[in-house]
Amino acid sequence: MRWFWFISLSVLVGILAIVFAQPLILISLLILVDMLLTRKINWFFWIPGRLKKIPNWINLIIWLIFSVFILRFFVFDSLAVLSPGMRPVLMNGDNVLISKIHFGPRLPITPINIPLAHHYMPLTRCTPSYLKAVTLPPYRLNGLTMINRGDLLAYNFPEGDSAICGVELISYYALKRKKEAEGDTVSKAFLKYRPIDRREPEISRCVGLPGDTILIIESALSNGNYRDQQRARISYDYLVEVNNRQIPGDVFTRLELTQSEVGIHPGLGYLLPLLPEQIIELRQRPEVSALTRNLIEPSKGDYNIFPHQAEFPWNRDNFGPVIVPRRGDLIKITRTNLPFYRRVIEVYEKNTITFQGDSILINGWPSSSYVFKQNYYFVMGDNRHHSRDSRHWGFLPEDHIIGKPLLIWFSAYKSPGRTLTVHWNRILKFPS
Repeated sequence: MRWFWFISLSVLVGILAIVFAQPLILISLLILVDMLLTRKINWFFWIPGRLKKIPNWINLIIWLIFSVFILRFFVFDSLAVLSPGMRPVLMNGDNVLISKIHFGPRLPITPINIPLAHHYMPLTRCTPSYLKAVTLPPYRLNGLTMINRGDLLAYNFPEGDSAICGVELISYYALKRKKEAEGDTVSKAFLKYRPIDRREPEISRCVGLPGDTILIIESALSNGNYRDQQRARISYDYLVEVNNRQIPGDVFTRLELTQSEVGIHPGLGYLLPLLPEQIIELRQRPEVSALTRNLIEPSKGDYNIFPHQAEFPWNRDNFGPVIVPRRGDLIKITRTNLPFYRRVIEVYEKNTITFQGDSILINGWPSSSYVFKQNYYFVMGDNRHHSRDSRHWGFLPEDHIIGKPLLIWFSAYKSPGRTLTVHWNRILKFPS
């Protein structure tokens, strides 16, 4: 009978781990082994004598919640990849184990919450799963290592402080800028504020440390302190011209391009995000007549590119130079450079900025300089033309960093109109 309950509960635990995308739930299997089979540990030590008749399954649930809570906040967490920004290192549907001890665990900012519920209460649309009245200032314990250029970083989306219920994967600020450019406005009916640890989790690559100068020219990153050691993993959009023939669908499958990534360019051919080895293969196809990188001209500014000012007509392929803020650095503040650091000063470091004539007032005092209170980083996705990264929203604050991605523990993706497909070749793969 004990084996029956062990097998039944083990299957249930496995299903819960996949449904909630939390491999930490599997820790309860260790508790199950001893509680139902070996019985070496007294798991009921915390129960008063008069309550010894409490059912074992209730005791298991209590230990499950306790172990997952402690491990998730201080040791590991799990994130589901929902965007193509880090393709091919990380793909849509990958569930990634995140180490919090590498860069130091960040203590809970919203400590009172429903375990395993990230934003909202189950079966609700906008009811928070945490108590907003109880929030703590960000604090990070010491870690095993420092952040280096080239490291993968898991972090809470900095522009996610304001989000519209139901469309959290779309930046409210990006949507607002788009509507303003069209002479329209965004409804604030479902707009909600989120504490740092309740903002959407994302994963990008660190390409700039505090104090670095970032410059992008014709999509090539220039940082005197950093050289990407694996340029083969970086992809860009290419215009693939064809000679009156379509490329067979099995070619896209072999190139691991999803249906949503295959863009049709009327009259010419395809617009595809390609890696260096994929470019070589496509050039040899008889259907392909030309293949060129899809770059945006330097003079063509993009309102959705940081710092979102007409005075800086930058775009995804031509950006900077910009200096990444470093804790303790003193900078001169002028009307010209304020757009780069205004969100840092106001939002991330909680000051107020007002103007009095030509003077800039910080917290009501005339200020010509500012000292940064924390470190910031510059991150980019390996899939450069399909990544929502620092080029779009600016600098990544240190207190937004969750940890270091370590392992793809499960991978499954459901493409439009198809059933769920498990990517067995990606399970237990180490991203780098």
